[in-house]
Amino acid sequence: MKHLTIAGALALGLSMPLAAQAPQGQISRADFLAQGRAHLADLDTNHDGAITKEELIAAMTKQFGSAPPAEIVDKIFAQLDDNGDGKATAAEIEKHAAERFDAWDANHDGVLSSEETAAGQKAAMAAAQKPQ
Repeated sequence: MKHLTIAGALALGLSMPLAAQAPQGQISRADFLAQGRAHLADLDTNHDGAITKEELIAAMTKQFGSAPPAEIVDKIFAQLDDNGDGKATAAEIEKHAAERFDAWDANHDGVLSSEETAAGQKAAMAAAQKPQ
């Protein structure tokens, strides 16, 4: 369930409701991953190809209007930074985005409908709010 918790964190405001912004409320796996890469570039304020905990805090603060609790940031970041080196690289984040897409694609057709996205976000939010 690790990918759902990460998806929950992202659904809490670190990613857009992608399928809702796509034509006909659908988004392909390739487009979902491409949009994720573009979002990563927005979060990567020092343009080093990775997100640090500080960049994550800055993005969450901007999104929510105040600094998030340290325990939430630590939980999210630990899940994104697979190797524990203090950076969530593009490869690590893309891996999690691909896992999220695959988990949300209920009918396995390679396209997320707006309904699949909504259900995935709802499940992710619930998972993110559960204590580990």
